[in-house]
Amino acid sequence: MPGIRGLVSVSIPFHNRENFLAEAIESVLAQTYSNWELFLVDDGSTGGSGELARGYADRFPAKIRYLEHPNHANFGLTRSRNLGASASRGEYLAFLDSDDVWLPNKLSHQVAVMQAFPQVGLCCGPSEYWYSWDTDAGGKDQVVPLAPPDQLYDPPFLFVKSYPFGNYGAPCPSSYLLRRRAFDLIEGFVQAFNPGTFQLYEDIAFLSKLYLRVPVFVTAVCTDRYRCHPDAMTFRVQGTLREERARRFYFHWLRDHLCSHAVTSPAVWKAFRRRAWMYRLPLPASMTRLLRRVENRLCRRLGT
Repeated sequence: MPGIRGLVSVSIPFHNRENFLAEAIESVLAQTYSNWELFLVDDGSTGGSGELARGYADRFPAKIRYLEHPNHANFGLTRSRNLGASASRGEYLAFLDSDDVWLPNKLSHQVAVMQAFPQVGLCCGPSEYWYSWDTDAGGKDQVVPLAPPDQLYDPPFLFVKSYPFGNYGAPCPSSYLLRRRAFDLIEGFVQAFNPGTFQLYEDIAFLSKLYLRVPVFVTAVCTDRYRCHPDAMTFRVQGTLREERARRFYFHWLRDHLCSHAVTSPAVWKAFRRRAWMYRLPLPASMTRLLRRVENRLCRRLGT
């Protein structure tokens, strides 16, 4: 289904984010591009965020809808984003995490890129890692670069050159603008990454699928702010043994994906083996963490 031409279907999944959710929603309402619909996907919230979301849906019934899983279940980010996408009608899909915000030019800039490059399936750009939202935290805001910008990349270039296989950074999900046909081609977000397994690498799994099959345009323009705070999933597990277990889960999933989709590119398999070898061995997470640190030091020293 191609979707309604020019319409952007936005999904904000949330789980107990009443402290940040209103700001995320307001950043969609503030967009200079007005042809959008918004789905607020309640992932089993137990606090006041569900009531807040329903309030916005009541105030803007022509633009905003409230969604939830059967029995108000908590299924995680991947299934929640897919639920929003399944209810949507737009030619384009966008996803905003409930603790992030968009800058007002987000949609107008990226839709223009998509219209200029009809072969592009994903448009993304650098995000501002946003510490100053909390004046007591003391962090310094920074825009983290991705691949060299204002270029179109054909598959599988970004798979090989971007995290976790290359030196280019991975875009934040809040920076994505997808063409619906690209999202459908790769069958959406990988629901194997969920609260019952690991969620840490769910965005990397999604990008891995995209990079293998879809042309991507990387823009130089920052259009979103990634809120850095201690309750964020990335910050909670960074540097821990749970992060190592999540990496193992990702690499095992990826190997199965490459095999089941008959990926034969030598460059893809070379990149995979270079980073995944230690996770194919029956090593404890403490050992793979140590090996990865040594490997990273060697790569920095050799400039690879």
